[in-house]
Amino acid sequence: MKRIEERILLDHAGVDQISERIENWLGQIGTEKKDIVRTRLVIESEILNISDHFDQKQEGILILGKRFGTPFICFRYEGESYNPVSDENMSNLLMANLGLTPQWNYHKGVNQLYLRAPRQTIKSEFILLGAVFLAILIGLFRFAMPPEVIDGISQYALTPVSDAFMNVLNTFVRLMIFFSVVTGICSIDSLSDLSKMGKLIVSRMVVLTFLGTGLCVLIILPFYRFGQGDAGEGVSQIDKLVELIFSAFPKDMFSPFIEGSMLQIVFIAVVIGGVLLVLENKVELVKKLCEEMTLLFMQIIETICRLLPLYIFTSLLELVWKNGGDIFVKLWKPLLTCLIVCLLLMIIKLIYVCIRFRISPILLLSKTKSTILIGLVTASSSAAFSDMVNVNEKKLGISPKLNRFGMPFANLLVGSTSGVLLVVILYYLAEYYAVPVNIGWFLTLWVMCSIMCMAAPPVSGGMLVVTGMLMLQLNIPSEGLAVAGLLSIIMDFISTATKIGISHYEMMIEADKLKMLDRSVLLSPSDNCNDA
Repeated sequence: MKRIEERILLDHAGVDQISERIENWLGQIGTEKKDIVRTRLVIESEILNISDHFDQKQEGILILGKRFGTPFICFRYEGESYNPVSDENMSNLLMANLGLTPQWNYHKGVNQLYLRAPRQTIKSEFILLGAVFLAILIGLFRFAMPPEVIDGISQYALTPVSDAFMNVLNTFVRLMIFFSVVTGICSIDSLSDLSKMGKLIVSRMVVLTFLGTGLCVLIILPFYRFGQGDAGEGVSQIDKLVELIFSAFPKDMFSPFIEGSMLQIVFIAVVIGGVLLVLENKVELVKKLCEEMTLLFMQIIETICRLLPLYIFTSLLELVWKNGGDIFVKLWKPLLTCLIVCLLLMIIKLIYVCIRFRISPILLLSKTKSTILIGLVTASSSAAFSDMVNVNEKKLGISPKLNRFGMPFANLLVGSTSGVLLVVILYYLAEYYAVPVNIGWFLTLWVMCSIMCMAAPPVSGGMLVVTGMLMLQLNIPSEGLAVAGLLSIIMDFISTATKIGISHYEMMIEADKLKMLDRSVLLSPSDNCNDA
């Protein structure tokens, strides 16, 4: 499709014309309907800001095209420097959570608003599942191939491909997580009059994620058996605990990124992010650079993860050839464990909320069941996000001001069920490979799972990337990553559905504390809210 460039006057008719052009163009390149609507709303909001700022007298150039296969939308306008994106931080958070973050820059008298548009893709879950089933199918027919052929394919094709993928991925993911943490800390301060509210919500959700993950570490421990011996090679558990605490402090700025020490990387990011908060407007350029670096490395990781099905296929096929199909017989245990613990966490929160607000559990579940079901069938909280916002306001009585500010944070930071997913997978692999453990090992598991379930790259396979890094930290053989990939694909449906339910209940509690909850709406029969 040819690149489109059109000069348009930003009066009311011009804004409508831009929205129509974008909608038609996205439809022509095969973008899904829901993504077309979201993209149109995002661009229309910012174009209206420009139109209002220049009293509907500004002309600009709308550019629609593709760059390296990725569709983009660009709008350029001359004149004074004006950033339409910076005016409404709450909407920015919402757009970022949906993966739609417009970028603005100003150079030599020209403003530019730029957005990477959603592309037409087959759902990543289906591609990954296809790679899994194909690897298992070919692997189970190993008896039809001579052993020397299998050994040759494994040695010269499967192992090099899987190793190369992980090496390239690890090269960039550490930097992406570093800049993500720094940018996340800086964004709290950019919420102006809502910054106090933001810090309250963020701190509560982070604490609850640590508590939920820690609860999982303890309650499923009796059901798994680990290797004999000491994980610290003779080091006492007290020494190991002290070593864990002080291992978070790096000896220099570069070795954590070279060695892959995530605790040290996160520590450096928190220190830098905290200092940037203190310096406020004096370091706006540094904050902007961190935001741009986050986007850069996120795009790199997203590009690399397009090869994730190939990695899943090669590593899982090699695993089946080496161990046979018996390895899948025991998968019922981690799957059942994940289901029970995730449901337990959601039920605990549900009961607490029902007692606090004196509402029937059946009524509350009927109000939130639609979004929970979306999470269950899509394994994507982003797919359910707009419905979650709607349910919070129309069925649960949460103030729009709090809801549209807090829900993006809830969607990112309510990570207890994601922590369960990670803990269960790592427990299962540690049991399978008889990894020796001690108290330091468990503390590392708890802290790192709690942090990484909130810092996982928001791309297809992001949780698997995190799992691979945690396996390295916990001395679990890397060949288990294929099974981890299979488990994470299935468990993600359970984890996402329960996370959505917990997110609703957490927002109700926060709204009540801030006196921003309409109890008459919350306690109204579900039948009165079907328009949500």
